[in-house]
Amino acid sequence: MDDEIQQLYRLVFKVSKHFIEQYNDFEIHELAGHDEPTYEELAKRAKRTAEIISIFAAHSDWSGERIALNARQAALHMQQMAVAITENNQEDLAEAARLLNAMDLI
Repeated sequence: MDDEIQQLYRLVFKVSKHFIEQYNDFEIHELAGHDEPTYEELAKRAKRTAEIISIFAAHSDWSGERIALNARQAALHMQQMAVAITENNQEDLAEAARLLNAMDLI
């Protein structure tokens, strides 16, 4: 079970890293043009992955629960970034990116 949790968490980590890299490399109007998939779609997938991690973590020890919590928090920040991109809100995007970047993603 722990191997599955780690494998899924690596996917969330990879998407989180992608969000931060894209934020650092592009302006908000450029990010809004990235649509294959959109940032909202990526954030929704990260949230679903975090939910699956939580299901596995319910049958794991405290480290599985901690990983599930981190995955849910990362997915939340990615969703916040996606909404900010859609709404063209640079301030909210910067704050969500700061929070995601500050996370200890193991």
